[in-house]
Amino acid sequence: MFSEENKRRFELFFTYLGISLFVIHFIVIQCIQLGYINAGLLPSNLFGNPFSSLFTPFSVLLVYEVYLLIYYLRKSYSKSVSKQIEIMALILLRNSFKDIGKLMQGHTPFLESDLIKDLTGFVLLLILLWAFYHFSLNRNGFNYTLSESFIKLKLRMSLALFWIFIALSIFSMSEWFYSLINYQNVSDIKDPSHIFYAEFFTLLTFIDVILLLSSASNLSNTILVIRNSGYVLATLLMRISFSLTGWERIMAVIFGAAVAVFMLWISERSAFHQRST
Repeated sequence: MFSEENKRRFELFFTYLGISLFVIHFIVIQCIQLGYINAGLLPSNLFGNPFSSLFTPFSVLLVYEVYLLIYYLRKSYSKSVSKQIEIMALILLRNSFKDIGKLMQGHTPFLESDLIKDLTGFVLLLILLWAFYHFSLNRNGFNYTLSESFIKLKLRMSLALFWIFIALSIFSMSEWFYSLINYQNVSDIKDPSHIFYAEFFTLLTFIDVILLLSSASNLSNTILVIRNSGYVLATLLMRISFSLTGWERIMAVIFGAAVAVFMLWISERSAFHQRST
């Protein structure tokens, strides 16, 4: 499941899937505007404006990003954490297209709209993501010895997470499409940001804890254990954001990403790697 060939296959599959669903979504919106479909049958924030159709390809892209997170988890813990930040940034960007659809209906002033919150969070996350990659590229090259058993554990956890990811994706999307088909009012439809991702980040938090406890006996350098503990906290903060609304949701995501960036930066300081004589 994690070979380069399968990775390319997944990339191609999600590319065609995103394009196909985008075209279908756009056609449905046009049919609603032309009167071929009753506008009351579908939620207006997702089908009330042509720009809302951009929500769909980004949703597909997010699913592929989750696959990449699992793909890199077995290779590099830090790389998988960077993918978590990318996923949260894409969720905020995707929500912005939904927010634009709501904003163009004229019910909410621009400065009070969710678009401001989501775009602010997206920009700040990009800055933090840049910092994370900057520190990753300029790492001091300290060597950490991992046991063979720990490497095998990471592979098993990645495989287990992959199959759970497939099952959870199918279940969550089926449930959401069912509620969409039986749509009566907006309260019947879950926030698309909460579909799959809240459950997945919950599971990811527990897996991170298992890897942390396992790495404690494989990493002789204490700062690496502390760094990985900070990564767990970052994942937990990003998970908590799905239970919040408004600016609190944005701040939880930003704090989570900031913790991850700080832990990567501090773990690379040479003072923590000096051996006592």
